[in-house]
Amino acid sequence: MKSSPFAIGLAVLGVVFLIVAALYALGVLQLFASTSSGPHFKHAILFAVLAVASFVAANFARPKTA
Repeated sequence: MKSSPFAIGLAVLGVVFLIVAALYALGVLQLFASTSSGPHFKHAILFAVLAVASFVAANFARPKTA
């Protein structure tokens, strides 16, 4: 079975977005923050949505079986 490198790249990007979302939700990752104000749930939701979008795009980019 052949797989598209583009689909694999989108899936990997989705996994990275999920990891970043989890780190934001736990309050570990604080990018561009001047104060440590705890977890940034809006950022976590944003990265979770980006992860879902990446997985959907990877599904459309993968080769279809006949």
